Amino acid sequence: MNSDLLAEVLALRNRYDDEPIHSDHVTKLALELFDTLEPWHRYGARERELQECGALLHDIGWSQTPEGCGHHKKSAELIRKHKWHHLAPDEVDLVAEIARYHRKSSPQPKHKHFHKLVPSAQRKVMVLAGILRQADALDRTHIQKVMSVEAKATEGEIVVRVHSKLPWPEEKAIFEKKRDMLEKVATRPVRCENAK
Repeated sequence: MNSDLLAEVLALRNRYDDEPIHSDHVTKLALELFDTLEPWHRYGARERELQECGALLHDIGWSQTPEGCGHHKKSAELIRKHKWHHLAPDEVDLVAEIARYHRKSSPQPKHKHFHKLVPSAQRKVMVLAGILRQADALDRTHIQKVMSVEAKATEGEIVVRVHSKLPWPEEKAIFEKKRDMLEKVATRPVRCENAK
């Protein structure tokens, strides 16, 4: 990521995120998924930076909701309220929506911020937030059991191969629960398995 943008993102993250080890690890996993799925999504360097921004900032809303209820929406609000110097206004909306959809439901008809986006931007959110949902699921226990991932998209499915030294049943269960968004935009099943 551009060093000025990264500095700005980290300053915002460090102001609000009490568990940067988790967001750093989720970011690592999200970027591994982004990179290995590039032949499918065909996004470039700027979208990769937006992926990184959304991943680093996805949990900042916890600072506003100590019980965690609705923290994904609060993350999006904090991103929108920040006076950005290194993101264009349309990119701020994308990053906010990527963070917003890291948990709970995928975009619904009543979600006005999502539906204000042009169709190409909506697809970016679906892809990048879909990837973030999977990366976040794979650190469900916040103890970095999943060390790294790689993914491959075929015409029939997307397979995520997980490198882990420890059993990861909680992560797998949440991965399966949160694969809906990526499956919808990819129009194919998404599954995970242990890397051989």
